Amino acid sequence: MDKDEFNRIVRLFYDDVKRVAFVGCKNMFDAEDVTQTVFLKLFYISKTFETDAHIKNWLLRVAINESRALWRNPWKTKVDFKLPENISQVRNERVKQPDVLEAILSLKPKNREVIHLFYFEEYSAKEIAEILGISENTVFKRLQRARDQIEEYILRKKRKRR
Repeated sequence: MDKDEFNRIVRLFYDDVKRVAFVGCKNMFDAEDVTQTVFLKLFYISKTFETDAHIKNWLLRVAINESRALWRNPWKTKVDFKLPENISQVRNERVKQPDVLEAILSLKPKNREVIHLFYFEEYSAKEIAEILGISENTVFKRLQRARDQIEEYILRKKRKRR
C-alpha cells in the first residue's frame, strides 16, 4: 500500500475506528492507542482489499480485537474501571443523551460491540455477524439483551434521581 492510499484510508476511517475502540476500551486514551495500533497494522499488512467497505470492515474487526486484547492485559484486569464523573464530557456526537451513552458503556463488551455496530455504524445484522465471526441469530440475541439492559439501566437511573 502506498503512502497516498494509506493517508486516504486514515482520513476516511479514523473516526469510525476510534469510536469502535472507545466503545471497547471505555476511555479515550486507550482508544487512541488502539486506533494507532490498528492503522499501524494496516500500514504493514500485505493484504489487498477489494473495496472501501472491505477495508472498513477489516479495520473495525482489528479495532474490536485490539480493544479486547487490551482488557486481557494483567494490569487492566486489576483495575476497577469507573466511568467519568461527568459522562457528558465524553464526546460522541451520535448520542445526544448522556444516560444512553453511560448505559451503553456499562454493557458487557460483546453487547456493546453489537449495539455500536448496529446503531452507530449502521451495519446490518448479517454484516455484524461477518465482522464478529458469529451467527446472525447471535447478533439479534445480543441486540435484544443489550436493549433490555440499556432500558433497565436508564429506568434505574431515573428512579435514583427522584
